[in-house]
Amino acid sequence: MSASHLAHDWYPEPVPDNVEIGDASWLYSTYAFLHCRSEKPHAVRIGRHCGVYNGCFFDLGPRGAVTIGDYSTLVGVIIAADSRVAIGKYCFLAHEVVIADTATATPWHTRQRGASQRGGETSVNLGDDVWVGAGAVLLRGAQLGDGAIVGASTIVDFAVPPYAIVAGNPARIVGHAASRGTDDGA
Repeated sequence: MSASHLAHDWYPEPVPDNVEIGDASWLYSTYAFLHCRSEKPHAVRIGRHCGVYNGCFFDLGPRGAVTIGDYSTLVGVIIAADSRVAIGKYCFLAHEVVIADTATATPWHTRQRGASQRGGETSVNLGDDVWVGAGAVLLRGAQLGDGAIVGASTIVDFAVPPYAIVAGNPARIVGHAASRGTDDGA
C-alpha cells in the first residue's frame, strides 16, 4: 500500500511510500510514521492480518527498517532505531513496549556517528510466537527465540532461548513455557 490514505484515519497524511501493509492488517493511523526518517525502500513491512494499534510509533533513522510477521499485534509500541528490527509471526507486544538500538533516549540524528553506521545489522530480533509484557524494553542485542515470554517492565539486551520466560530487573530466566506441539507423555 503506498500513496494512499487510511479510510478511518484522523491524521491527514498518506501511508509513506516505503511502508507496506499486508492484506487484512489494521493500522490505527499514519501518525505512527511522523518521525520515520528511514531512507530504506522498505522502511516498515507489516505482514498479513496484523494489528498496529493506537500509540505505536516508528521513530526510524535513515538506516532504520522494521519487519513485522503475519498475525502479530502491537499495542502502543515505540520502535526507535537506526538499524534493523525484526518481529516474527504470531507475536504480541503489549502497551508501552519500547524497542531501541541504544540504551540512551536520544534521537538518532544526535547520536555519535559510529553508533548509527550499524544500520545494516539486526539490532533486535523476535522469533515467532513471542509475547512481550507491558512496559518492557528491548535494547540492541535482544534476540528472543521462538515462544519466548518477556515479563512486564523487563529490560532485555541479550539472547533469550526459545520458550524461556524472562522477568525482573536485571532480567533473568525465571522459567520455560511449553513449546507448541510437544507431548511430554504425562
